[in-house]
Amino acid sequence: MDTVEEVKRRIDLVEYIGRVTRLQKSGRNFRGLCPFHTEKTPSFYVFPDRASWRCFGSCGEGGDLLSFVQKRENLEFRAALHQLAAEAGVEITPESTARRSRGEHLSAILSAAVDFYQRCFREPRGEAARAYIFEKRGLKPDAVETFRIGWAPDEWRLLRDYLTGRGYDERDCVAAGLLVESEHGGQPYDRFRGRVIIPIADERGQYVAMGGRGLQGEEPKYLNSPQTEIFDKGRTLFGLHLAAAAIRQARTVVVVEGYMDVIGPYQAGFQNVVATMGTSLTEDHVVLLKRFARRVVLAMDPDAAGLAAAERAGGLLLGFDSPEGAARAIRSAEALTAGAEIELAVAPLPPGKDPDEVARESPESWANAIANAAPFAEFLINRLMGDTQVNSPVDARRVVDRLRPVLLGVRDPLERGMYVQRIARRLGVAEAAVLERIRQPVAGGRPRPALEARQPLSPEEVLLALLLRHPELRHGFRDLPASLFTGGLDRELFARWAKAETLGGADDPVAMHARELESRRLPPLSGEEAATAARAKIREITRERVIQHQVAISEQVAEAEKEFGAGRVAAIGDATWRGVLPLEGDRAVAETVIEDLQLGLSIHRREEPRVRP
Repeated sequence: MDTVEEVKRRIDLVEYIGRVTRLQKSGRNFRGLCPFHTEKTPSFYVFPDRASWRCFGSCGEGGDLLSFVQKRENLEFRAALHQLAAEAGVEITPESTARRSRGEHLSAILSAAVDFYQRCFREPRGEAARAYIFEKRGLKPDAVETFRIGWAPDEWRLLRDYLTGRGYDERDCVAAGLLVESEHGGQPYDRFRGRVIIPIADERGQYVAMGGRGLQGEEPKYLNSPQTEIFDKGRTLFGLHLAAAAIRQARTVVVVEGYMDVIGPYQAGFQNVVATMGTSLTEDHVVLLKRFARRVVLAMDPDAAGLAAAERAGGLLLGFDSPEGAARAIRSAEALTAGAEIELAVAPLPPGKDPDEVARESPESWANAIANAAPFAEFLINRLMGDTQVNSPVDARRVVDRLRPVLLGVRDPLERGMYVQRIARRLGVAEAAVLERIRQPVAGGRPRPALEARQPLSPEEVLLALLLRHPELRHGFRDLPASLFTGGLDRELFARWAKAETLGGADDPVAMHARELESRRLPPLSGEEAATAARAKIREITRERVIQHQVAISEQVAEAEKEFGAGRVAAIGDATWRGVLPLEGDRAVAETVIEDLQLGLSIHRREEPRVRP
């Protein structure tokens, strides 16, 4: 998106369009004959302050710089962007293509390693691995095949020889995290030896790393690939590529800590589970999860360490921080959740059982635990309060100050009020006293920083966000005219949505725009309510176009009044309105005045152009 905006910033829209059709100043805007249909009276306007253009004549086309080039040159979005970028001197990061190619190459090496490890798992030398997986962990062959579990024999260069024998360069194998450089200048050797191998894929299903589980008490028990060009554990969630469909269907994602805590529930029929890998949830994880679900359940191990991990994960997800970081927590919470209604909960798993055991041994208990997961704010409040004994006002103030970040992070006033009520009862104080305390400035007398505002969405972007959130509207809204969307980025995104096309990767500006819109907050709506909201937004957009047209015409009337006098213009308009044909020299003024009057009346009557559906 930065590339698109930079191109539009560097190229003057009026100058560019002026190469195609002669434009004349008309108030703050410019007017000329439409280049897309034949006309004698100019109805084509360029609006520099909005960086847009629109024809109010028979073709009704409109858009921005990219839309103009696409329409004029009959180009696809990307081709138009490349053409404009070349003129503007903006580089469309050719290194991104090379980076993608490099990533695909490293992923291919990892995929070859997965094949090798799977083969070793099935061979006699994989007996220990099979015993661990099938007997101790209770996995079935289908699950092993789905997750492509393998075995790395306890040898130093077996994988290296396999990969180099297939033409892969040792340096690339090191870069992929599969080999380790010798500290003594010798040949690289296998990173994973004598370990059960669990391949790690990104959300697209491309292999990016490996996880190895030791069987003989090795430390660490689980060995992950190091950070590489294609693997960052802070950006990767294990099992997401397999869980995506189930997450979308359930609109709930369950987050656990380990590989087996994903595979066990998956085998038991609970396929909406993903895992972090030696880290709590990060903001990048949240960006991924928001694309699939609105409810996130943390199902961590129920021991003390697991509960601590749940707190850390939730803190990063909703912006909760230590009590001392209240102001920063508020900003983080808004930044992470401003675009989507995220419901965060903690599953009450039975004591002494990890998620894998619960799901396999008692599927009913697992389902109930997820369904009855406690809201995270409630969980954290109870966790922070614990068995606190309040014996003085000082103790009460200390408790409320500790809970302040959590209470401020709860944006729903009803939910916050419920928690305040519970806290007040436990402390034996009035609710008003708790509310007053959390509203006071933080230590040092400085007021809490205001929430960082995000750029508000235009009506067209709100409509797109609705459509993206509700793909079931595609049948009824896919035939909307492209001219409804001014921005070339918006128009291209709508075109891909209407055709149900898969969006591109991280460097695709259209995909980036989609992710930004999907991250924005919308009210929870049923399909019928979403359709009604979309139609209302279409009426708002088309009405705004009429107002835009009327403002442009009014500026022309003002110019005519300066040239001929307000009285003369009014007299011409009045006579024409009563049916008197204007003189030849007055015809242009008469047409402008009548058009201004008609547009004003249509706005007053709340008329909008008819747009499907």
